[in-house]
Amino acid sequence: MKHFQILALLVPVALFSCKKKKDDVTDTPVVQQSKLSLKPMFGSELLQLDSIYTMSNGYQIEFVELKAYFSDIQSGGSVMKDVALFNFRATGNLVFQANQVVSNPASIQFGIGVPSSINHNDPSTFPSSNPLNIAIANDMHWDWNPGYIFIKVEAKVDTIVDGVTNCNHNLVYHVGTDSYFTSKTISNLNWSAVSSTVNQAWLKIDLKNFFENSGNTIDVKTEFTTHSMASQSVLTEKARQNFAASISAL
Repeated sequence: MKHFQILALLVPVALFSCKKKKDDVTDTPVVQQSKLSLKPMFGSELLQLDSIYTMSNGYQIEFVELKAYFSDIQSGGSVMKDVALFNFRATGNLVFQANQVVSNPASIQFGIGVPSSINHNDPSTFPSSNPLNIAIANDMHWDWNPGYIFIKVEAKVDTIVDGVTNCNHNLVYHVGTDSYFTSKTISNLNWSAVSSTVNQAWLKIDLKNFFENSGNTIDVKTEFTTHSMASQSVLTEKARQNFAASISAL
């Protein structure tokens, strides 16, 4: 009889204990994210590295590297991402993916490059996951001229129009140093849901326009290399302007 009475007392306690534990469990909050991607183009053609494209003058061109830093990406004063490294060969179209602070903004503003306030910091002092850390930045940081390379476009071109493709003329456009930091605003962004938690918008960059921008064309025969030194300022400024002008909403 005593065993029955003890069991009768314990059952309600056990049920209450189980119910309490269940009520204490909270669902993990759903975090919405924004994803910004950049699609390289060559005119109307989708651009791939190591593929051949034809310039308006008939020259054949093959792109081998396309990288750029984007910083202080924001909308309406709210920062979406402090700094991002676009590395087409290593990470494809991705510019950044981060927790959403502004839901599907119609326009964004950003800098192309690294702000002067941090451009000359020791790259080894940034956290390992930061795009400015030397392990991630790698060849996007100059050791001979402390600071980051903001834009890197490298290609090979065939300037002899004879029906034979021989891209043996190297093109190197490395834009950096504080004076070439560029601000850009993109309007009319189109966002779409790629999952229940991620909204994505696309930008595009036209590498044909990079060379053939009206009134600011780059002659690949004579204007084929810049490392942003003082003696290369004219070409560096062309590359800076043309890169920014070639980016738009997709």
